Amino acid sequence: MREIRYRPGETIIEEGTFGDTAYILKSGGVEVLMKTEHANFRLATLEAEEIFGEMGLIEDKPRSASIVSKSEVIVDEITREDFLGLLEDKKSFIIPILRAFFERLRQTNDLVVRLENQIGGRSSSPAENVTQVTFSGLTEEAAEAIKGKELVITKFPYKIGRNSTHISDAIFTNNDLGIDDHVPYNVSKNHMSINLHDDQFYILDRGSSLGTIVNGKQIGGNISNYKAVLMPGENSVILGSSSSPFQFKIVI
Repeated sequence: MREIRYRPGETIIEEGTFGDTAYILKSGGVEVLMKTEHANFRLATLEAEEIFGEMGLIEDKPRSASIVSKSEVIVDEITREDFLGLLEDKKSFIIPILRAFFERLRQTNDLVVRLENQIGGRSSSPAENVTQVTFSGLTEEAAEAIKGKELVITKFPYKIGRNSTHISDAIFTNNDLGIDDHVPYNVSKNHMSINLHDDQFYILDRGSSLGTIVNGKQIGGNISNYKAVLMPGENSVILGSSSSPFQFKIVI
């Protein structure tokens, strides 16, 4: 792999261009931006040890988003040739699976952007100039899930889901906070995320089985609405059904 350095504001990947490389972020932070009708929409912010551009290792399609450095950034670059060399004789089996997975992810990202454009505005009480939230447990099980601490969250989206019991399952999960749960499960592998856009915090259900209850209102699960706005002050979030022990408090 080749180490590359970028200055703040530099474009590492440009949406719509072709490329066959991925990057491992060693230090610094970057923004993932997608063009919309009126402006660039921020899909995510990434920090050290995260990977971006991975679709370029599998697909011959234009980049689905731009990556712009927020600070001094150091990355390791991995090429498709490097990646295929790692796969060796397994690539004929693995690549079709990964290609399908990436296509589903691309469609999901496009759907999120369309939903944001449809929803459009802010709430009547936007969380202006706020860049962090606190996350704590309301029940014994919830507090144990975060080791009795109050988490201060400054990275968005902040993704929460169930810890995997098998190492192979980790391929299909992507979480900042993993929660231990047992049968019958309340927490899905990729359950929900805390998001920030346009000075507004919101919860996005990531396709969980039982849904997420935000301030008494369910999103996800058997409900077609997947987004709930968080208001300034205290908010309650339940992962799963109303009887789930995983009940948390989010303070803006």
